[in-house]
Amino acid sequence: MMRSTLWMKCFSVLCLLCVWSASAYSAKLVFLEEGKTVNALTLGAMKKQLLTHQIDIYDPQYKKDKRYLAFALHDVMALAYGKSWESKLSTDVKFVALDGYQAVSPFDKLLEQGGYIVYRDAEQPDWELIGHNQSNPGPFYMVWTGDKQTPKQAYPWPYQLAVIDTVEFKNQYPALYPQQVKETTNVFAGFKLFKDRCMKCHALDQQGGKVGPDLNAPMNILVYRSPEILREYIRQPSKFRYTQMPDHTDLSFQQIDSILEYLAYQGKAAKR
Repeated sequence: MMRSTLWMKCFSVLCLLCVWSASAYSAKLVFLEEGKTVNALTLGAMKKQLLTHQIDIYDPQYKKDKRYLAFALHDVMALAYGKSWESKLSTDVKFVALDGYQAVSPFDKLLEQGGYIVYRDAEQPDWELIGHNQSNPGPFYMVWTGDKQTPKQAYPWPYQLAVIDTVEFKNQYPALYPQQVKETTNVFAGFKLFKDRCMKCHALDQQGGKVGPDLNAPMNILVYRSPEILREYIRQPSKFRYTQMPDHTDLSFQQIDSILEYLAYQGKAAKR
């Protein structure tokens, strides 16, 4: 009787593992061009057609060394978009996570070597939970192997990756792009910082990330928060409250002020 019960338990565990493996194998990554679907690849299809790499990196999200099984980003892009993917005229690439997080990266960053799409933790049977909310980072997690290819250097590190979209930024995010502003101004410098640091989670006029609040609709944040408080909060939100928002202590107050100038400009632009 005990042997029968033990066998049934082992059989149940085996069935669960088989279901989990089948589910992981069918995990899908969707590829778009300007919002229109051009391809969708399952993990199973990618494993059949792409070389798997074992990579060892210091992961700034976990703040420790990690070992992963992954596909080279260039290989994934070539499989999804064709071998001439580098010649596409898009200015940026948007990476969308299951929770609404959006990382937008200039196309030239993706042309660099060092990007990988991770599909499995090589040292554990399942994903190690990540982030303030202790989320499962699967089915796909984008990482970089270069010492300077970090989130703070505006390299995209989205986990729970579900969609990759090649975009013309002005067309995709007209509410975020500061129209008729010279690239030498503080406003434009603030826009670039907002694009790199803030729009992953925040939107302006409902364009951008969905994790944090919209900063321009229905009311611009500078209407109900003082610039003095905001410049301190942007730099170190952990000093104010428990939050998912990361600290930006590497930014100078001059850089943060340029973000505030950009937000003020966008607030005025929305009223025109």
